[in-house]
Amino acid sequence: MIDQFFDKKFIWKMIWVAIGTVIACLLFVLAGFSTNLSPALVDQSNTPTQQVDTTDTPAYSPKTNFHWSTKIVAYFITKRTNGHYRNVWMQAVKAWNAVGVVDLVPAVNDDRADVILSVKQSYQEGGGTIENVAGGVVGYTSEEFGHVDGIPLFVHQNKSYLIVDSLKQAHYDSVNEQASVAMHELGHDLGLEHSDSPHSIMQQAAPTYLDSIPEVDAKHLAQLYAGVPRG
Repeated sequence: MIDQFFDKKFIWKMIWVAIGTVIACLLFVLAGFSTNLSPALVDQSNTPTQQVDTTDTPAYSPKTNFHWSTKIVAYFITKRTNGHYRNVWMQAVKAWNAVGVVDLVPAVNDDRADVILSVKQSYQEGGGTIENVAGGVVGYTSEEFGHVDGIPLFVHQNKSYLIVDSLKQAHYDSVNEQASVAMHELGHDLGLEHSDSPHSIMQQAAPTYLDSIPEVDAKHLAQLYAGVPRG
């Protein structure tokens, strides 16, 4: 009789867990939360330029573009990321922090992070679907976003990956070259989209000669986080 009682309790517990999971999924959908995949591509014909983009035309707004709810953004570099690629990601973190708009701070674990930074051996390993792009995908970012009280915000976690095989095939061998790709992906994590500007780190074919964030991207980030609280 006792065994039957515990069996029933276990069965009802599992039923309520299943119901709770379904409700959570429905709430996520009804709230309008979505995911987006933003790959960085290799394009050997991309001609670098070091001219400064002097446009003052606002291109981003916290009222219309997705961003974090505060200017303090926690990141976590996964354990599968070896020392070399950890240095690559840290160089990208320092570059965006040097802009002075947001504060990227380390999280004690992945559960407390807004942004997960890692590596994948190949794009296919990450579930990628862009197979026929010349040179392949050297990095990509998965974003989760929605509208909270009418404000376009990132929700839960964004995740960025550097693609090891593609970086090797493209001969992006140095930390600086790979950090340019990491800066591009981290730009997506903060809310910047692909840019048509030849001066931007956010070009879809990320330039590999940059060791700092270009002025045009710094301006766009400042526009995006104007009025957003520090923490």
